[in-house]
Amino acid sequence: MKTYRVAIIGLGGMGTHHAEAVQALPGCELVGGAEIDPDRTRKWQDQFGVRAVFQNYEDMLIEVNPDIAIVATQAPLHHAPTLSAARRGIHVFCEKPIALTLGQADEMVRICDENGVKFAINHIKRGSPYNQHVLDRIAAGEIGQVVRIRAFDKGGRKAGNSLMEMGTHLYDWIRLFAGDVDWCHAHLTQLDGRESTVDDIKPTQEVDPKDRDAGLVLGERGFVSFRFRNGIHAEVNFLAQPETNDQGYGIDLIGTEGRIALRESVGTSMFIHRGQHHTPDEPWGRVDLPEEDIDETGNERDKLSRRFLLQKLMLKDLIAAIEEDRDPLASGRNGRDCLEMIHLTWESHLQKKRVNAPLELRDHLLERWRNDHS
Repeated sequence: MKTYRVAIIGLGGMGTHHAEAVQALPGCELVGGAEIDPDRTRKWQDQFGVRAVFQNYEDMLIEVNPDIAIVATQAPLHHAPTLSAARRGIHVFCEKPIALTLGQADEMVRICDENGVKFAINHIKRGSPYNQHVLDRIAAGEIGQVVRIRAFDKGGRKAGNSLMEMGTHLYDWIRLFAGDVDWCHAHLTQLDGRESTVDDIKPTQEVDPKDRDAGLVLGERGFVSFRFRNGIHAEVNFLAQPETNDQGYGIDLIGTEGRIALRESVGTSMFIHRGQHHTPDEPWGRVDLPEEDIDETGNERDKLSRRFLLQKLMLKDLIAAIEEDRDPLASGRNGRDCLEMIHLTWESHLQKKRVNAPLELRDHLLERWRNDHS
């Protein structure tokens, strides 16, 4: 089996998670890194024993010439490193969200395709074995025809920031089960209940300095509906609860003969209810999947262990996609379409009506809206 040489751009928290997965996965070798912060560089080098670390990612790509580049920077710095790696024939595994604008995302997908490069996005929930287990149960008819999806944010963030943070995972998770979007209808509000306006558009880190930079955002609460081309409808709520509750984060798949609930942002909790109706006094039945829940020693995985497992599975799938000449499970195309759901949310709120996919304009809607009112 070929050994894949992997380098990482951005050596902060996610760059550390990715490096741990690379060094733990057979057939991978961690060969380089790029980081502008010298303190992060020293810490990362000491932890992983990699000396080929550069301030400039272009220099690293040229001198190290890895097989795979992991782009672990913040969202405004996803576009340029992805293009640079792809034009050198280097496969790309990029953090989410894929980019800030649909035009950038389109270009990233196109350049990777033109250079025969496989392009994956770190929508880590796609790595969960529970997803295929649920798809198999749906295919077996356990809950009848899936007609509706309800999705819930985990709280702890205003809706605007969450859309570009955990919301991108949530939208992608919905797409895994529902496919391509037909239309969107959305309404964004402030905490006092008034409708969000152009004056409420802010940079992510102005809303919350602790969050990663994800460009401009809008809204403190969000109420979003989607129709998918296969007829499934979905509703997504961003309620801006002050406290985060990961057990409250996830999706309900509602069928004509039952429903399945999936919860948690990293590891997965699964519940099922059979029957055409679900009244408040009817309990869910828990479903456990040892493939994800139990480690090699027979012990239950904690949250860090589950993240580590899913990170390895995501990288393993990218390598399989390279060798099998297919799209990764969490492909750049999926990442682009997920970002389009975010832009559809903004566009529907701005237009105060249902808007159809795909969007014709591929720039940053909030930036355009703010410029038009300046």
